[in-house]
Amino acid sequence: MQEAWDQIEAIPGYARKKSSLLKVREFLGLLGEPDREFQVIHVAGTNGKGSVCAFLTSMIREAKIPCGTFVSPHLVDIRERFLINGEIVPEPEFIRAFLEVQHACEIWERRGEPHPTYFEFLFYMGLCIFRNAGVKVLVLETGMGGTYDVTNVVENSLVSVITSISIDHTAFLGSTIPGIAAHKAGIIKSRRPVVYDDSSSEAAAVIFAKAKEMKSEGFPVTPDEVRRGIRTRLVKSPDPADPGVAGHQKMSFSYRGEEILFEIPFAAPYQLMNAALAIRALEVSGLPVAPEQAAEGVKKAKWPARMEEISTGVYLDGAHNEDGIRAFLDAACRLKELRKPDHVRILFAVSADKDHQRMLREIAERLKPDLWILSKMESHRTLSVEDLEAAAEKLRAEYGEETEYRVSRDVKHAVKELLDLHGERDLSLIAGSLYLAGEVKEQISKSTS
Repeated sequence: MQEAWDQIEAIPGYARKKSSLLKVREFLGLLGEPDREFQVIHVAGTNGKGSVCAFLTSMIREAKIPCGTFVSPHLVDIRERFLINGEIVPEPEFIRAFLEVQHACEIWERRGEPHPTYFEFLFYMGLCIFRNAGVKVLVLETGMGGTYDVTNVVENSLVSVITSISIDHTAFLGSTIPGIAAHKAGIIKSRRPVVYDDSSSEAAAVIFAKAKEMKSEGFPVTPDEVRRGIRTRLVKSPDPADPGVAGHQKMSFSYRGEEILFEIPFAAPYQLMNAALAIRALEVSGLPVAPEQAAEGVKKAKWPARMEEISTGVYLDGAHNEDGIRAFLDAACRLKELRKPDHVRILFAVSADKDHQRMLREIAERLKPDLWILSKMESHRTLSVEDLEAAAEKLRAEYGEETEYRVSRDVKHAVKELLDLHGERDLSLIAGSLYLAGEVKEQISKSTS
């Protein structure tokens, strides 16, 4: 397993020239075209893709339909990207698929073709894993784009889903909402339905126009529709041994002609929209999932590092861009209001290509933490210690000396420091990067094993 993982991690993430979908189709021919053996629900967007995939997977699984899920990135174990009925692929099946794709690569390169990129290789592996497992429905998350994404080779998807659109990956997707939305809308297939987040009028207009061009029926999910359905903001834990807030929310939403009360097992308000998108997508997909199965599936959904309570009063969120931080803060501020903690502390780390100053300012103004721990990550994209120290000085100058700022050279010590300080009446938060979330999960796993 480790040898395969090391070989995969050595594959370059990008190529000088992106593989065309015609070339991707040709490579899939070497594997026996496994993508044509599934019914596919294709999911694109800037934020929320993984959560929508998690809700869909859980609902389909509840109906006992063999389901595969391809998502990214992984937090700790690369096998997290390949789920079979909601569970990570077993090592033997992972190795089997790795060897299948590796063999195809050898044939491919003998023809003078370039080796697939990292993401392409994993996508090909995923298709082999799901074919070998007898999957019938594949919940497929795109990479960063849509139109030119390797996953867009799939044909005649049951339904396309487009989650919230915001500014991210500007070097590849452009720097405007309409431009990014155009990339995401590229997954819409001719005469196949598309379900999309209607929160941004700019993005929605582009998606609507693309759906019309493709003669596809569009199903917008509006913020008003979601707000009208909210029945309770948060549900108290039913467990007498745990009298705190469990973080569940309830929402009434139409599904196949019935108004169903769905319990959303996450504290973050943004998960209401993600659940609604998944429910509507499942509805229009035509898959045989009964209303009670859909409701139970939503309730059982799990998705790590999305306002995940990793310890009592300690929340981990993978927010990694400005819109993600805004959504994280909506949830964090609501928890602060509910819990009325003695202290609020935040551990923050971020990639160097993000606008960290704007993210930090928004956290400072809205959450007003008592203590910041700014940490360097292992990722090569991490913000340097020097930049973190400069950011801490800037925060101190803007928001006063009463707030404490610390800089940590690695996540291991930052997590230990945060947890050592955390009291039972405190609120501690960890956010800024999915890479950070992965390192935190790994540290916690080591400390409990």
